[in-house]
Amino acid sequence: MKKEYSKILESKALVRFEDCDPFGHLNNGRYIDYYLNAREDQLRDNYGLDIYALGKQTGKAWVVASNQIAYLREVKFMETVTIKTCLRWYGSSDLLMEGQMVNPETGAIISVIWTRFAYIDIRKGQKAEHSEELTELFDSVAILGEGKPAEYFEDRVKELRMAAVVLP
Repeated sequence: MKKEYSKILESKALVRFEDCDPFGHLNNGRYIDYYLNAREDQLRDNYGLDIYALGKQTGKAWVVASNQIAYLREVKFMETVTIKTCLRWYGSSDLLMEGQMVNPETGAIISVIWTRFAYIDIRKGQKAEHSEELTELFDSVAILGEGKPAEYFEDRVKELRMAAVVLP
């Protein structure tokens, strides 16, 4: 029997003082760290996918190929945020993750990110193909499924600005 997984994962994070700019706002470069750390923990806790153990075992891992991020509202130090992530689409050797940082009290979206990951063979330093096991997992959790859809980040941000505060 196939295990049912949640497509949208979420966790809470406390914005730390050292991650903020002189105005007390989360530094724009640190948002990416918050998203990547949350996603790593969420994958391990919800799917049993430890990306570092997998890298050691197979010699293959994902590297960030690109980030697109929009900052919609400010967040300040010592505020708690909810970080929601999902796999929007996947290919034979890449993935697109969407993340949303949300105010847990109001549901307002603070920021949204799209991160594209390339799967590589660490030893060879070149692209690798996802295993059948990984593809089955991706197929069960991807919001848009296999293959890159013809949509743009800016359109997604516009949609989120105008819509409810939930993924997707």
